[in-house]
Amino acid sequence: MTSTDIVTLYVMAENEDAAVHISTALVRGKLIACANVQPGTRSIYEANGLISLENEVKVIMKTTKEKAPAAIEEIKNLHSYQVPCITVLPVIDGNPEYFEWVRNQVAD
Repeated sequence: MTSTDIVTLYVMAENEDAAVHISTALVRGKLIACANVQPGTRSIYEANGLISLENEVKVIMKTTKEKAPAAIEEIKNLHSYQVPCITVLPVIDGNPEYFEWVRNQVAD
């Protein structure tokens, strides 16, 4: 297996409309190639001494390492959460033709 310049952004959003809004803005801005919006996620977390159980929407976005920092900043600008969950996951191998498509989609 070889390392690639492709990364996956893992983002949580408050609802499907917010997830689609953020994803669409990033595709239009050529910061991501595409996004998969996956409703139905239950999140459990502690805040201010209380355990919360919330419905959220998971978003998986594909981009390049080069575009990831700008994508993160734009997600933060568009997101309703004060501290949104945004992580960058490396892609170590996969379909080279798909990787080329991702690169072309985010090219300036």
